[in-house]
Amino acid sequence: MERSAVVEPDLDEVEHWGHPPHVHARGQLVTAITGSGVLRIDDRDCPFDAATGIWVPPRVLHSGVFAPDLVPLAIDLEDDALPQQARLVTIDAQLRALLLAWARDHDDERNATRGRQIAAAVHRAPALRHPLRLPHGPLTRPVLEHLRVAPAVVPPLEEWSRKLHASVATIRRAFLAETGTTYSEWTTLFRLELSIAPLCAGETVATVARTMGFSPNGYTLAFRRWTGQTPSDYRSRLTV
Repeated sequence: MERSAVVEPDLDEVEHWGHPPHVHARGQLVTAITGSGVLRIDDRDCPFDAATGIWVPPRVLHSGVFAPDLVPLAIDLEDDALPQQARLVTIDAQLRALLLAWARDHDDERNATRGRQIAAAVHRAPALRHPLRLPHGPLTRPVLEHLRVAPAVVPPLEEWSRKLHASVATIRRAFLAETGTTYSEWTTLFRLELSIAPLCAGETVATVARTMGFSPNGYTLAFRRWTGQTPSDYRSRLTV
């Protein structure tokens, strides 16, 4: 496993520093020893610090803007089985100890073992998601307001057509223009977003599923497609 340099800027000369858009031949886990930064990947701003890392797959274009106090740590991982999508990696105490040991130790055999453990943490991490765009127009905003109050009830477009005095096609076009997705896709994603709070508050997966209008199996399948993890796995990693 190749070593990436830890770069320390001259803090007296810069307010922020960073890297222009570039790619790496190997994937990197980027985190911080101290300070914080933001990687821009696929038009997404991905913050990282000592408690959060970003997995950047090989040959993925990205750039960085870093706070002046950032001391970064970037670890190259060469493993074809690693995810090909960027991921958000929680740096818990065990993983942080591995990363710091990797940074200090120049023994290839020990670091190869650590590298496999670090790669396993990347595998478990959720994929980065594009922020959900919220509808704002007169034909779409009522849907958002309704689902915030009654997420288990998703009226068909025909019902909204009658209530809003607009054709189904017009409402469908408005949703696509404002959110970048279809009515069906957006209402599913919005309910998944709403489910995070009760899920992490300790409600059972079955209860959360029913509250959001899913069957338990349907909720787990949709959640896995959305995050790459089951609801239970997602909660356990957020609440460690």
